[in-house]
Amino acid sequence: MRNFITQLLNDGHGQTDEQALISLLGAAVFFGLEIYSVVWHGQSFDAFGFGAGIGALLGATSAGFGLRARWTPDAPDGQDIDPVTGRFIGEINDRNSR
Repeated sequence: MRNFITQLLNDGHGQTDEQALISLLGAAVFFGLEIYSVVWHGQSFDAFGFGAGIGALLGATSAGFGLRARWTPDAPDGQDIDPVTGRFIGEINDRNSR
């Protein structure tokens, strides 16, 4: 289980991915609060509220991962590459610049 969680939180460069950590902790808190409200407080399970909450959680997580993948270059120590267009960002008078 520990190896699975480590793989979930790995960013591919041997470091912890903060977006994955926040998403995993958010999901754990969401499920924990839902279980707490049903089991300890005796509230009825609200399927519509649960669906809206988990949908918001998944949507926010997916948007965060999508934006991070789009705006984070694969090789941070390599050439200065624009992550959106994939072109080299050079000097203003460089012919390969924007």
